[in-house]
Amino acid sequence: MTVGFFLYKLAGSLVVPPGLFVLVSLALALASARRKNGRTAAAAALLLSIGLYVFSTPAGARLLAGDLENVASSLPSPTEKAAILVLGGGVRYGGNSSVDEPGPLTTVRIVTAYEIAKKHAWPVIVTGGLPWKPGEATTAEVMSAKLRRLGFTGPILMAARSRTTWEDLAQTGEILRAKGIRHLVVVTNAFHMRRALRIAEEFLPNVRTYPFPAGHLLDRVPLRPFDFLPGPDAAAALVFRERVGLAAVRLKTLVR
Repeated sequence: MTVGFFLYKLAGSLVVPPGLFVLVSLALALASARRKNGRTAAAAALLLSIGLYVFSTPAGARLLAGDLENVASSLPSPTEKAAILVLGGGVRYGGNSSVDEPGPLTTVRIVTAYEIAKKHAWPVIVTGGLPWKPGEATTAEVMSAKLRRLGFTGPILMAARSRTTWEDLAQTGEILRAKGIRHLVVVTNAFHMRRALRIAEEFLPNVRTYPFPAGHLLDRVPLRPFDFLPGPDAAAALVFRERVGLAAVRLKTLVR
């Protein structure tokens, strides 16, 4: 890659958000620093600029994620009585123009669960309530419909009253106890897996869980110059939110 091409890409990343916001906040920091008694405002603007930069670059996302996505996949023995849990991760409602469909994160989870289910005769549990208005499809129902369209013909069990991962696992526990199932494959995005497993420890103490991450946000190739350019990548925000959520789970466990 030539220096000229990198500068061209750099300029392009700084004239549109979020790079533009990084540039503006940095300019405000410099302007405030020149004013008398402007050091506090300059420091605040500089911190904002740094924060925006870290949250908008692939390199920043890797820094924030650390080992968050380093969870190995595993499955129970094919002879075990098990189930596959697919945690809901958002839905796009089509209204009158198209069918409701899972969001991007949820779609990756469903496809991964379907690939497992094609090889093992285990039921699939889908989760999520929160229809966009009363009487419309829940997240679990939209996920179930997608599984059927993919060709899954096995049993689908729905935890369709849940609103959070905590409630997903609590309602899953009710289903597993009713079915006498003690082995559970947990399918969610890699960045979300550690938190899901920690919550499962609380709600499913007598169930053995097997993580099966569905897709990774972050590349693991060596960092490239482009990885330090601001862009509209939401990976950093997702992994940061997950870090906060995981900390909340640990804190809740400690205070009980």
